[in-house]
Amino acid sequence: MRLIFTQNVGEEVRDLFLTTAFVLPPKVKSDLTEALKKESSPLGRSVLERLVQNSEISPKTFLPLCQDTGLAQIRLEIGQEVVLAGPPLDQAIQEGARSAYGTAFLRKSTCWPISRLNLGDNSPASLETVIVPGEKLLIRVLTKGGGCDNRCQLVSLTPTAGRESIIKAVVDIVTQAGSNACPPFYVGVSVGGSFESAPRLARLALLEILESNPPTEEEQLLADDLFAAINNTGLGPMGFGGRISVLDLRVKITPAHIASLPLAVNICCHSFRCGRVEL
Repeated sequence: MRLIFTQNVGEEVRDLFLTTAFVLPPKVKSDLTEALKKESSPLGRSVLERLVQNSEISPKTFLPLCQDTGLAQIRLEIGQEVVLAGPPLDQAIQEGARSAYGTAFLRKSTCWPISRLNLGDNSPASLETVIVPGEKLLIRVLTKGGGCDNRCQLVSLTPTAGRESIIKAVVDIVTQAGSNACPPFYVGVSVGGSFESAPRLARLALLEILESNPPTEEEQLLADDLFAAINNTGLGPMGFGGRISVLDLRVKITPAHIASLPLAVNICCHSFRCGRVEL
């Protein structure tokens, strides 16, 4: 058994959001640099040059990578041998997220959905908790702006739709997102599961783009075909046209009911603000 204090979890959440607001993960910076080498469209290259420049300026000036500092999304994987002590876990995490947005003067974007009254502290953070084997606690955070989060979709295909229909549906969803979601994108795709589980798996697929967990052969083959198909649409950086519409894509495939074929697509903009820490 291992004791972890919830205050420490909240502090790590705060620190992760303070970092992700200003510093792109190394892979994302590398992907943008490589995309610039491959893009043939002059306007697309101009966009990518500015994105690379933006990633260099932000951590030096403490100006956010994007003016839309997004909603705070958190996924916890808690080992079953972990014992938590201190204030309620949700309370500690929410306080950590609020503290990050307040300390760094990040834009607060949460509001009541009908009155549109702004809550003033960007709460509550979206929290998903999963129990896993072991005695470690993994914290993943993701900051997503409204433009790309609005374009994520869950659809129910007919159970006999097949592979080509899945590819067409994903490409249609991504191209319909267009410039509203700020390409080039990172995309997480989930095939199978249920109405409830498919969106969670699509977000996990998105998060795992920055990690070393290997996909299955079937998942990788589908991801490769989707990656090529989306880049062949000609959408290009910020929708101005070009070769680079998606920077990376990950697929997760899981069993579904015989009468169902859920498909979830989680789209993230070029500013893939994601971080993780393991306690």
